[in-house]
Amino acid sequence: MGEAGNGRSCSLWWKDLKEVWSSEGWGRFFEDSFEWKVGDGKDIYFWKDRWLMGEALKNVFPRLFSISSNKNAKLSELGSWSNGRWVWGLVWRRPFFEWEKPAADQLSQLLLGVEVVIEETDSWIWKGGGIKSFTVSSAYNLIRKDNEMVSSQVLRKLWRSKAIPSALVLAWRVMENKLATRVNLSRRGVQLESLRCVLCGKEEESSSHLFFGCSFAWRVWCLCFKWLGILFVANIEPRCNFDQFRLSLPSETGLGRGD
Repeated sequence: MGEAGNGRSCSLWWKDLKEVWSSEGWGRFFEDSFEWKVGDGKDIYFWKDRWLMGEALKNVFPRLFSISSNKNAKLSELGSWSNGRWVWGLVWRRPFFEWEKPAADQLSQLLLGVEVVIEETDSWIWKGGGIKSFTVSSAYNLIRKDNEMVSSQVLRKLWRSKAIPSALVLAWRVMENKLATRVNLSRRGVQLESLRCVLCGKEEESSSHLFFGCSFAWRVWCLCFKWLGILFVANIEPRCNFDQFRLSLPSETGLGRGD
């Protein structure tokens, strides 16, 4: 998948299948239905493939991509093994400007959670089943999951918006429930005195509550709505909230329906 995916161990059957999906208007949904499972990193293009956060890193960090010394590098070419650990070694054409450093730090933090496995090859995972388990019935069932289709569309709109990379990554973490909220920490086995929200102290601190259900957060949102001059009905579900908010913006802001 992705820009560089057509020529990598891709059978004629697989190419034909992708063409059929594209001809039916499902091209991007077809790609959204698969994800990379990182192995030795020899098949995944670091910047151009959609292997992390559901979007190509060149779209998430366009400025960093523009100053990369190797825009066509694969994962295995941008790091090395040291004492049994994979160490990233991205190379840049010049030192970072001061305003580029936050994006570079954000990328470094994301890469800390990536495990390169030398004994395994990179592979595709079909979200309707698992590795190499594509079937017509699983594709049909996946297509019927309208909620998942809407979800992928929302993420695509997010990565195309004009916000700074750190804000985009934060929004993605909220939508994917990947923040270290008290509820999530508790699920990971962290012992806490209370799961209640640190801001309002009334309900459990989940991502959706912290950003959209908390009374303190709502007062902040109201100030934002007043500043933007819009009327908005909030939704507790982060992805719905993002889409509704985006559609409610006037077109002259450059952030509304056309983006």
